[in-house]
Parts: sequence; C-alpha cells; structure tokens
Amino acid sequence: MGTYVLSMTDPNRISDIININGGNSVNEPFYIEDTLKIPDPQFFDYNSSPVLLNPPIDFGNAFQTYIHNPNAYDPDGDSLTFEFIVPRKGPNLPVQNYVDPNLVPGTPAGQTFTIDRATGEVVWTTPVFCAIYNFAILVREYRKGICIGTMVRDMQVIVNCTSNNPPVIAAIQDTCVIA
Repeated sequence: MGTYVLSMTDPNRISDIININGGNSVNEPFYIEDTLKIPDPQFFDYNSSPVLLNPPIDFGNAFQTYIHNPNAYDPDGDSLTFEFIVPRKGPNLPVQNYVDPNLVPGTPAGQTFTIDRATGEVVWTTPVFCAIYNFAILVREYRKGICIGTMVRDMQVIVNCTSNNPPVIAAIQDTCVIA
C-alpha cells in the first residue's frame, strides 16, 4: 500500500522544437512520470497503470487537421480523463517558454488545439509550419470516483510539408432492387 512516483529524466530534448524556448529545446530536459497509488486491498483491488497503444511520436501535415488518439484503456476497467499540461523538465518544473502549438508566433489567428477529456483525442486545426512540436497530456485514473493514479504522456509531433491529401470518398447511392 502507498503512493509511488515512477519517473524518468533525460538531460536533453531533441533540438528545434518550435514551441519550446523558441526552438532552443536541446538544453531542456525531458521528464515524464507515472503516479501509482496502491490502495488498501480490503477496499480496492490491485491497480495497473493505463495503457496507451498509439506511440508518443506522431506525424502531421501542414495545412491539414491533425488528429491523435492515444488509444488508451485501463486493464482494471478504471475511468480515464485527459487534459493538456505544460511539458516538464523535472517534478513540477515546466519547460522554459512553452506555448501551445496553435499559438506559435506567426500562426494565423483562429487556430484551435483541443483535447477530448473523455477519450484523449487531440484535434489541431491546423498546423501551418513544417516543424517539430511538443505537448504533454496528463492522464488521470479513477476508480469509484477516486483518483488512484496519474500518468504524463509527452508527445512529439513532426509536421511535414507534403501534399498527402486524404482520399475523397464518393457517397454510395442507396438502391433497392426487387427480385
């Protein structure tokens, strides 16, 4: 029983993340953590951390809506919630000069960057710069209405300048044939 923080720190992020410290991100440490609460087994069963099946490194295209779903579930059936947080360089230490990807200087007004609190799906309309971006998601795990754990996912999104447009699917005409 007890509360445990499992964490990992890397002394450097990759360079040129456009929304961290004006692109001077290489000297910003990378930090993630998972808080695991092991409750009294008389009142709660054992606890496993949530599982996020989609990788934390993703790709998008400039001038196209970016969508990422972490494809998360909890092995114990606990409820999960998702919210953006500022990426961290240590316990409760945000990276320097972080801005949301839709607020990078030079980005046209009206760009949105949202997360669905229930599913974790991120929708960004629309990236305009071909660059590397970063954001972090706090995942909370609830059982019987009580938060029993948290997890931080630090995402890297590489936005490319390609003309890879999604296919246009023609509507199927509804037809009924009587034999």
